[in-house]
Amino acid sequence: MEYFEVDRPPGDGLCSDDNCPCPPPGTRIPRGTGYIYISQEVVDMRRDARSIQEAREKMERIQKQLGMAIIAGAGVLAPILVCEQGARARGLDLEVAAADAKYWWETGLAPLRATPLSGTPEAKRERERLKPELKPKKWWQFWK
Repeated sequence: MEYFEVDRPPGDGLCSDDNCPCPPPGTRIPRGTGYIYISQEVVDMRRDARSIQEAREKMERIQKQLGMAIIAGAGVLAPILVCEQGARARGLDLEVAAADAKYWWETGLAPLRATPLSGTPEAKRERERLKPELKPKKWWQFWK
């Protein structure tokens, strides 16, 4: 799996999905939890700009080429952190989106692939890939 770098808030996050029905400014998402929505547009934009600095430089190049300022952030250059309500509304595979969010909170990295929708073959493949991480630990494994 390939990954790209994404900024993280210093504390808890907020649901940043403009299409989510949660009340503004967004549901508080405790650090380490939530769901990540990675659109195909983000994957396409970040394929050749894996670091945060490379993404900024790419946006500057695009702005110079177009001759105008572009405001790009979540959903264009970066994934969207969403609450469960927003993840369900988008039809995301909740286990995969939650595993992606957990990994992002821990490492600052997101997978370079779109978040699969629930019930799709892509979701099934990702669940298989994530199986060791999704499997609950036995009580004796917590000391490791």
